[in-house]
Amino acid sequence: MLETLGKYAEADFESPQIYQLTSGVCLLVWDPPHQVNAAPRLEEQSSSSFGSIASVRLARLDGRSRIVWAFSLKEKSRLDLKLTAGAIGSEARLAVDVTQSIPMADAFAITSGLSQAACAVFVTTFLNAWSGMFRLSRSRRFVDFARELLRSVNDAPPVVEFVASVGRVHILETLLNSDSAELQTAVLIGDFGIQRLDSSTCNVSYNNGRNRLFLGSVELHQPPQNGFLVLAGAWGLAIRRIAVENAGRSLSTWWGTNSRKLPEVRDYLIAEIGKRSEETEAAVLNMQANEPLAARRHGSLAESTSFCSIETALSGEAGVLVGGWMRDPGKAYRGIDILSGTHAPIPLELMTFDGVLPETQGGYAIKRFVAFAPVGSSLRHNLQPRFELRLVSGERASLVPPPQPSDICEVRAKALSVATPRHVSDEVLSGCLSHILSEIQERFRHSVGAPKEITFGTVLTNPTVSIVIPLYKVFEFIKAQLAAFSTDSWLAENAEIVFVLDSPQQVTHVEDLLAGFHLLYGLPLRLVVMERNGGYALACNAGAEAARGRYLAMINSDVVPIEAGWLEQLCASLMMDEQIGAVGGKLLYADNAIQHAGLKFIQDDKGRWFNHHYYKGFPRQFPEASSSREVPGVTGACMVLAKEDFETVGGFTNDYIVGDYEDSDLCLKLRKLNRKICYIGDAELYHFERVSIRKNDDYTGGVASQYNRWLHQSRWEDDIVALMGAAALREEGSRA
Repeated sequence: MLETLGKYAEADFESPQIYQLTSGVCLLVWDPPHQVNAAPRLEEQSSSSFGSIASVRLARLDGRSRIVWAFSLKEKSRLDLKLTAGAIGSEARLAVDVTQSIPMADAFAITSGLSQAACAVFVTTFLNAWSGMFRLSRSRRFVDFARELLRSVNDAPPVVEFVASVGRVHILETLLNSDSAELQTAVLIGDFGIQRLDSSTCNVSYNNGRNRLFLGSVELHQPPQNGFLVLAGAWGLAIRRIAVENAGRSLSTWWGTNSRKLPEVRDYLIAEIGKRSEETEAAVLNMQANEPLAARRHGSLAESTSFCSIETALSGEAGVLVGGWMRDPGKAYRGIDILSGTHAPIPLELMTFDGVLPETQGGYAIKRFVAFAPVGSSLRHNLQPRFELRLVSGERASLVPPPQPSDICEVRAKALSVATPRHVSDEVLSGCLSHILSEIQERFRHSVGAPKEITFGTVLTNPTVSIVIPLYKVFEFIKAQLAAFSTDSWLAENAEIVFVLDSPQQVTHVEDLLAGFHLLYGLPLRLVVMERNGGYALACNAGAEAARGRYLAMINSDVVPIEAGWLEQLCASLMMDEQIGAVGGKLLYADNAIQHAGLKFIQDDKGRWFNHHYYKGFPRQFPEASSSREVPGVTGACMVLAKEDFETVGGFTNDYIVGDYEDSDLCLKLRKLNRKICYIGDAELYHFERVSIRKNDDYTGGVASQYNRWLHQSRWEDDIVALMGAAALREEGSRA
């Protein structure tokens, strides 16, 4: 039903009346002498034909019917129209020359004498069906008639207020009657034309059920002046006059002063407004940061009482990673549900493991839990998803986590800390962490930005090989490394040196260091500076992209050659055999024990594959470690390969976190090109292993390494099994 019905105008349609709606569309209105229950018909008796035609039957207050046709003509001419209202003998004729002037449609006349329900049907048909059928949504005459039509059925509509804007996205709000629950259409009318509101709206119970609070959004260059909002459903029609005085407010400003902060409204803004653009995403994140929800736990922490807390709730495109802990000595808890917008609560499948609280919190035994809620992107931008705790008593208790971080680096660190390393099983990785970590890593990569470059001296224009050296916080080996490079005449003549700084906050210090070392050793140097810390793979790929050499020598910053000739020998191996995809040398610890003599894969008692090094810990002169041979892989600490092959396989795969398993992944990708991987035993270098990576907080927790191992195995297990089987056969043959 209509909320308010305006005054009726006098009209007489006992005989058909024709009106001009727009230059190409006419309206024909007729009141047959009885109620019409069958579909009416309109026929053209002359040679003219309709382009499009539609009709609607409307109930009059006196029980009779009014029929309104809308039609367009293929060409304007004289019309001979026959109207049939379904009953025998119930017909009328109308002859009219549409090339001559005909009166403009009168909305007040057409709605005169109609029931409230009929007015609602006509408005919704007119705005939703006919505007599209006759392509009139941008016609000024159509819009003017639409506004008159709305005034004819409600001459004093309440206000819908444009309350805030984010770029071109405008948010509007109004109150509805309590029975206006299910909305079918929401249409905005203004000088711009007619436009449907964006598909999802918020329509929730308000004021203890006495009203409903409606929020919607629309993308426009500016809010419309002299406009209307029309909402329709099975309950009837609601017409609202637009007010734009506060349209220019930011989302955070409006929300901060809003007295209607219902949880459903907050969820709507985050889920629906946040997904529109980078600008709207930033706006909803800022809104949440400015006005976070109060964290809510359940119970009290004591010897015999139950307690439950959700500490982590990280939302992504696929769902939400959830982590927390509970203490339930009385078995009062049945489960936890996540609330996802307007959908029913979704139960979490908890993976639990034993834990103990610190002594400062009582030292109680607890159950830690982790879960992944597959709710899709509905909570994608929500920093505080809401939960409900189901109790055995049948009651439900609200749970709200503390505000989650919005910075992607902090999000990744939070995800890596949701479970302790010793509890991160393959089941936890595949069932929970992998869903969110892969997305986080992708978002992280996109956040890194473009690097910049600084040069020291006149660099080689056409080097044979580019030495790419990633730097992260540890610079103590640069001097020794460059000193060794400077004594190698082949290297100085054929190689360019490209450092990649992955801790850009230290650029001033590194720039001073390299400027001094350039003067000291006379080697030209290039410094590629990442915009932000991106990890090993992104840094190496950035250095490789900047490289000019035919070959790439991927060298860690803590690798120092023992004597000259190492790089020439490794490059020569590639030049002499095009089937070789990558080569590496012997790496030694400071005490001359072997750290690396080729990379292989080993399997533990749980079937998990790990990277390992041949003859690790053996003495430098161990005979088998001195022979060059094909190996499953070589370490990225010292790897030389053709730049063309590197680019063909896409460089280092960059979905591993921080730095681990990228080198073996690259070797396995090169093998897909039918390339061999070889170890050269005569090229010796010192490697002060993992000095830089220990400076990375995300890595030192241990979960990143386990995730990388799981990801590597998930991707390459079949290849690894086949490769290690072949390697075992080669080793048996060499011993025989």
